[in-house]
Amino acid sequence: MVNHCQDIQPTDKMIDDSGILTRSMEEPDIYACLSTMLVQEHYYLCHDYLNLSGRQPAHQNMMYGRCDPIDELCRSKMTEWCFHVVDCTNLRRETVSIAMGYLDRFLCTTSLRAEQARCDRKEYQLAAMTALYVAVKIFEPLEMDAGLVSKLSRGLHSAAEITRLEHEMLVALNWRMNCPSPYQICNFLLELLPETAQDVKPTLYDYCHFQTELATGDYAYVPLRRSVVAVAAVLNALEGINQQDLPIPDRMKFINSISSALDYDICSPVVNAVRIRLLESFAKSSGFALPQAGLIPVVDSKPTGCDAMFIGGETHLNSGKIDEFGESPVCISKEMAISLGTDVHSTWEQEHNSI
Repeated sequence: MVNHCQDIQPTDKMIDDSGILTRSMEEPDIYACLSTMLVQEHYYLCHDYLNLSGRQPAHQNMMYGRCDPIDELCRSKMTEWCFHVVDCTNLRRETVSIAMGYLDRFLCTTSLRAEQARCDRKEYQLAAMTALYVAVKIFEPLEMDAGLVSKLSRGLHSAAEITRLEHEMLVALNWRMNCPSPYQICNFLLELLPETAQDVKPTLYDYCHFQTELATGDYAYVPLRRSVVAVAAVLNALEGINQQDLPIPDRMKFINSISSALDYDICSPVVNAVRIRLLESFAKSSGFALPQAGLIPVVDSKPTGCDAMFIGGETHLNSGKIDEFGESPVCISKEMAISLGTDVHSTWEQEHNSI
């Protein structure tokens, strides 16, 4: 299925000198694009593939003679490495989010190479590098040569291996390569800000984009719809703005616009749980706790006798909309912080030694 919103991506004429999107679309067009994204993301959902790999060690041992299954830390480290690569090559950090989306969906497939990557950390590294290579090729103005990616791996993987897996990955994903990212959905949601709130727009963008970057490396969000992460980030960012800078009437107008654009309740338990986790990650990674004004407060509560909030079962919400995320087995209250370093090659060597 083709993402029709790709035709409405931001251009230079839509961005001001500060790099912030300006109101360049009519409101009905924004709603139409968001509606398309919500439909589109259903075709790109992932499941808990780490749980799957953990249940199949014997099968993998028979096939490959070894089983060293990946875990959340492997994914976190490869995400960090990808961020280093895009930072050192002046590419967009959003490209890492897109690449990790490719990687997660690939590992959810029944492809033999995907099964091997789930149980062989060296193959997993190759898959992560290939996903970044594909994302750069599709979404960046300049192509990253496979030979360069091979050099970044210090020769651990050849250019031929990368291009060969590229084709296998595209086939496994049925050539569906246009999933809207949380970053993109945030941008379109922020387009719904009232004109009187333009002064706080840069701050909202910064808060939202930082949270979506933190979410990129956190496996807990993998089985969720991308829009849930985006909405949670926007609500956290909105609540982090002083009421003097954004009066309550403007806030309510923006919140109502967001709610109208979505097919689920923005106050659902799932969105609330994601908001809590993002706020915790924000504080750990920045050393700054994002204040919450309390207009749409997060509820930090857990079931009695349970140390985690699980997403399970279908939940009917106050607005009459239905929470459609009941199939996800992921534990949202698990803690994991992302720590980014500085050097691409040294980071790769550390990851190769530890993964």
